[in-house]
Amino acid sequence: MRILGEAAQVVGVGLLGALLAFLLGAVPAAPEEAGACGGGPTEGAALTWVSPADARPLLGTAGVVFVDARDRAEYRSGHVAGSVHTPVVGGVVRDGALEPLRGATTVVAYCDSSEQCARSVRLAGILTEAGFPDVRVLEGGFPAWLDAGYPAEAGEH
Repeated sequence: MRILGEAAQVVGVGLLGALLAFLLGAVPAAPEEAGACGGGPTEGAALTWVSPADARPLLGTAGVVFVDARDRAEYRSGHVAGSVHTPVVGGVVRDGALEPLRGATTVVAYCDSSEQCARSVRLAGILTEAGFPDVRVLEGGFPAWLDAGYPAEAGEH
């Protein structure tokens, strides 16, 4: 029972921190309108959006990392080829999750447009706040990537 109480405190503190950062304007707001992920930036959002067609040439380029913000099951079922799995759960990433991304000059975050890209928008905010120099959000998320016929793979690596 004590462990559950401590876990609830940790989650509560993390959510409180995320809410405080959002209220202070440190993290860009997630798109609010339906389909906003496919349509690019929403009014007032300070994000850099990239279309699948513009993101495709970046895949495999030195210093560029594609980052999947979806949960483990979604990632394992299919993801951008060579992407790194960095799930956003409850608006936060686990400790140490950003370490594999250190040294990247460009990070392209994506999730699933059925979530209106909330997870990738949140991840982009976390990455920007952590000092990554060029963070972008993939318009349309993984479904748009697949629709364009771009490289994807399944499983973990």
